[in-house]
Amino acid sequence: MTKKAGRLMAARTEERLNADAQSGRSGRDRPDRPDREQYASIKRRIRERIRAKRQAKLIMDARERFVRPGIWGLLFLALALPTATPAWAASKWEQPAEQLAEKVARVLGSGQAELTLNNRSTIASSDLSAIRRLLEQDLRAQGVSTSGAESANQIRVTLSENVRERLWIAEIIEGSQTRVVMLHVDREAVPSAIPDAGIVLEKKRVWNSLDTTPTPPQTQGGPVLAALETKTALVVFEQEDIVVFAITAAGWREEKRFPLGARRTSSRDAHGLLIPTADGHAFIAYTAGTECKGSYALPEDNRTTSGDWTVHCHDSDDPWPVAAGAVAPDATGLKAFYNSGRNFFTGIVTPALGIDLPPFYSIALVPRATADQAALLLNGIDGKVLLAEAGALKPVSGARDWGSDFTAVRTGCGTGTQVIASSSGEAAKDSLRAYEITRQEAIAASSPVEMGGTVTALWTAPDGASAWTVVRKSTVEYEVDRVTALCP
Repeated sequence: MTKKAGRLMAARTEERLNADAQSGRSGRDRPDRPDREQYASIKRRIRERIRAKRQAKLIMDARERFVRPGIWGLLFLALALPTATPAWAASKWEQPAEQLAEKVARVLGSGQAELTLNNRSTIASSDLSAIRRLLEQDLRAQGVSTSGAESANQIRVTLSENVRERLWIAEIIEGSQTRVVMLHVDREAVPSAIPDAGIVLEKKRVWNSLDTTPTPPQTQGGPVLAALETKTALVVFEQEDIVVFAITAAGWREEKRFPLGARRTSSRDAHGLLIPTADGHAFIAYTAGTECKGSYALPEDNRTTSGDWTVHCHDSDDPWPVAAGAVAPDATGLKAFYNSGRNFFTGIVTPALGIDLPPFYSIALVPRATADQAALLLNGIDGKVLLAEAGALKPVSGARDWGSDFTAVRTGCGTGTQVIASSSGEAAKDSLRAYEITRQEAIAASSPVEMGGTVTALWTAPDGASAWTVVRKSTVEYEVDRVTALCP
């Protein structure tokens, strides 16, 4: 079938459908004429035949000229192959474009709409015109005209992706009503958004509850919320106590235990935070409704081998310092209010950002293109990972498998800063993985490292270059690990 014949057949079919529409009779009422679905199928077959013949002709012409001696044959080959490439490249987008057009037409019906295309994926810009052309053709085959910018209806198509698959999203706007349809594209067609950074996460055990010697022996610790290594000791923050450990030849030895007293506790899994002071000898501890200050007094003379620890706690609803460590310790001075009756932050922060944040579990500061720019990455209690940037909240793709805990570390690998996130908890044991945050996407930069239990807390070390994590291995065993990202 020639190109001219194909166009003539398509034009006649379209004239018949238009005549049916004007007479108020549908294709289903007239069995001798194709309905809209049949018409779309006919046009698709015509288009495929025309494209196949065109590509075959280009290849044959190139072969004929390639075997001819002389510079003219080689010159034609150099010019003919780039001309054929767009047709071949466009063919891989035919099926998703047709499927998305069908979804849109089911919602919008026949009519007119303005089509806009937004690319947030790694699809080459040279492919966008072909994708737009295919969408326009397939929408037209479904009875939707995209020629009028003056139309009140709009179709906004966004091309996005993560490490597993592409996701094409169409927002269909009719007056004040907006409806959304989505199409998942085979992940085999998805290239890596950035080259594999080759980062390796290294896990080193710092402390294990079964390896320590309690004082007195009958004391048994509770759930571990956080830990901190000072210049003189290891501080472990349990749900009911703050415990100070000293290192010995036999391992960690419990030196002192400070009960929090009758404090308000979270109705769910408790959270805790330990912040070191500038001199590295003291700390501030935060948990639901409680703030504690721990200090270390150096020995007055050389007759004693160690100083003395004191811890004082009081009721407090003050905000907790968050988003520190990845760029610089306490870089922003940002603090967030914790919901003492639950297990998350309320979304109210100080100083105010000029944007309303949703309630969240975790938050981290990640640098952007220039040194004086940064964005806040947060994990909402609804499971959505968002970027707070330039006065707006933006969804992050590629974070669907994340758990509720993540933190940012400064490594020098890849873009310089990575986010280490826990898994979603679907597996029997949690894992951690490093991600690059590019634009609005989370791209895996390392393989997962198994943690051997459930990750209950994850935070950036004071130096900003590694992460600490608490892993619950059983009801009586907790472990604190340091996780470092190693560059290739």
